[in-house]
Amino acid sequence: MDKGGKLAANWEGPFRIHKVFDGGAYKLETMKGEVIPRTWNIANLRFYYS
Repeated sequence: MDKGGKLAANWEGPFRIHKVFDGGAYKLETMKGEVIPRTWNIANLRFYYS
């Protein structure tokens, strides 16, 4: 699978926030509404502008 070379973005997404937990943890879901099984810390997330 070709990801577009070394200058391509190395992140996935976009995702929506499904649930917010204390301490900066988030449960995410895809744009189709499928919940991602793990939680993510705010330090690992980026804003998406469309």
